[in-house]
Amino acid sequence: MKKLAILWIWAALLLGGCDDFLTSRDKSTVLENKLFTNREGVEDALYGIYAGLAQSTVYGVDVPFWMDFLAQFYIPANASLNSMLEYEHDREECRRVYNSIWQGMYHSISDINNFLSNLDAYEGERLRFEDLYRGEALGLRAYLHFDLLRMFAPVKLSERGIPYVKHFGPDVTSFFTVKECYDLIIQDLLDAEKLLREDETLLTWPRVRSHEFIICRNREVHFNWYAVQATLARVYYMRGEPGDLEKAGEYARALIESEKFPLVREVKDVTYMMAGVIAETEAIWGLSTKTLYDKLYPRYIGRGMDSYDPTASQIGLYASVAGEMDARRDWFGNTVATGDYTRTLKLLDPVELANSSTPPAGLEGINQIRIAEMYLIAAEAALAANPTAAQGYLDDLVISRGLSKFPGTLTLENIDKEWRKELVCEGQVWFQMKHRYPQTVISAYGQELTMSENMWQLLIPDDEFDFREDLN
Repeated sequence: MKKLAILWIWAALLLGGCDDFLTSRDKSTVLENKLFTNREGVEDALYGIYAGLAQSTVYGVDVPFWMDFLAQFYIPANASLNSMLEYEHDREECRRVYNSIWQGMYHSISDINNFLSNLDAYEGERLRFEDLYRGEALGLRAYLHFDLLRMFAPVKLSERGIPYVKHFGPDVTSFFTVKECYDLIIQDLLDAEKLLREDETLLTWPRVRSHEFIICRNREVHFNWYAVQATLARVYYMRGEPGDLEKAGEYARALIESEKFPLVREVKDVTYMMAGVIAETEAIWGLSTKTLYDKLYPRYIGRGMDSYDPTASQIGLYASVAGEMDARRDWFGNTVATGDYTRTLKLLDPVELANSSTPPAGLEGINQIRIAEMYLIAAEAALAANPTAAQGYLDDLVISRGLSKFPGTLTLENIDKEWRKELVCEGQVWFQMKHRYPQTVISAYGQELTMSENMWQLLIPDDEFDFREDLN
């Protein structure tokens, strides 16, 4: 008899083993009895959540990588994965990927709900930063559900979405409609926004790396107040109800105007600004990890069955025009190990690749939200009502990448092209494509795919539908 994924995830939390980051983060009894007795223990539990999110099965590799694969950025050495490029989601090789993502993300949601439950029951010494702890957890819960919704649900608001899980335990959460999921996501984010206002002073530019309390340092590796606003920009951009694009633009403009996340000033810095590090100036939020290179090398650099070639069409987007060179072209190139083969270098430490003797500036990790995306959202939001302002946002972005001001009349097609050029390797282009909901997609092999509604949503694991009374 099959078990619901949510049930076995809960069982894993009770019976699971240890990991190096937080010795007992998968043992709920230890979380309750030992960690939630003082401030340091509560913070250790919170860091354990972030460590889980940085695992390969979640944001450390799989979520952004497979979303980019669906966006037609790569050609796999393993030809069986071509079915995923054609959006044949019911194939076994596709289901394995989707099931792993679903289970890994709901596992993290269960961790978050466990943390919140224990925070509610906390009876130790006063927690100076309780608002930060609770705000980060609520924001992360919304962030994970939003990505699950974008992956596994249809666009139509009236249709079945996903379970929005707000409690820790073995109870099975019913499916909500897509609209209900958006309402719950927005509510969690708005609640988090109220709790995280201290980030207005804690997260500064230039960055301040020292503080009496560890929780207040390096706030870009925490789901901070600005990350909440950026996620709200994404949510309104994706939902698509009347007025939503304008709301998305308001949040995006506020982040740009905060001047806390400036675009890189030196074109030479574009090449390595995300190469194994959280972008020093442009990162609104990123996950700390020291193992990114080892995880990504087999896919981006290796030549075995687990490797993926960048498509010629993607590399061609950066072709020089009138003597100008788009600095983002250097995100693809050769290494000592690969010789003449062009590989995807954007996220890989150039020192490890032997492409540079100088490590990039920034904290080790993987970017989750960058200010460049906010420029693209702001440009689209302003395009109809204020095309001059829209072009200004795109001008600022492309100039920072080594180009001149955007030529001609700005169109949605121009903005879509910049999404692909700028956000490759970051897992956001598939979602932007779904936002646009085109009738055809050009595959990594150059074929035109006629899209149906089902092709725009990944398959939820079959186990989720066994014995559910609300779906009978």
